[in-house]
Amino acid sequence: MRIIVNGTINNVGNMTIVNGRVIRGGCSSEESKKIDEIKHIGAPEKIRRIRVDSDLADITIAIGNRADVEAHYYGEVCTDGKITFDVTTSGDEISISTKINGSTFNGSLKLNILIPQKVFKLILVKCQNGSVEFYRNVEAEQLKIDLQNGSIETEASFEKIIAKSMNGSIDISISAKSDIEISASSMNGNVNVELENIGFCNISTSSMNGSARNRHNSNGKYKATGNVSSMNGRVIVR
Repeated sequence: MRIIVNGTINNVGNMTIVNGRVIRGGCSSEESKKIDEIKHIGAPEKIRRIRVDSDLADITIAIGNRADVEAHYYGEVCTDGKITFDVTTSGDEISISTKINGSTFNGSLKLNILIPQKVFKLILVKCQNGSVEFYRNVEAEQLKIDLQNGSIETEASFEKIIAKSMNGSIDISISAKSDIEISASSMNGNVNVELENIGFCNISTSSMNGSARNRHNSNGKYKATGNVSSMNGRVIVR
């Protein structure tokens, strides 16, 4: 049976997901696996895109005092499958992938990514189970975030963001450096947007089962457009 309450899924098949984390009581020592790997890849000027794809991990993306990209994947998971962690490049894109080939019963995995200080053309993150956080000073022309079970939190700078979570909250905070476009939606979770340096705000808000308000007061020179919505949750733009 599948039950969703405020962004929490309970009893999905033989696993339980709470706020984006796959859990189940206990596992055997044969199933418990630990991982602690760090991978580096050079990030010359031609690298403009970063793509992250994960089955199960809490992901953070932050600026590091470095010229390369560092990806640190660590934690423990109860699974009967194989864990893979790959970092590759193709053209102007870096791809970071974590996969678990098998059933997962319990997990506490983290993927911390440090990137150089530059404006990327695109940063794309897809995750099945886990939260995503972008730290302040991360910059990209476009941010695309697509989660099944987990929350999204970002203080990054962008021109356009598309943020989706099936089950989890979304918090977007930005001090705009240009006109921006925001598309943020959650099926089960609150969505909060806080804007600074925005003089004109044309962002629609909607919620099927919750309040929806746009309370932004003009306080800058740039324009914000887009839509923010939740099926089951509160929506606020400030």
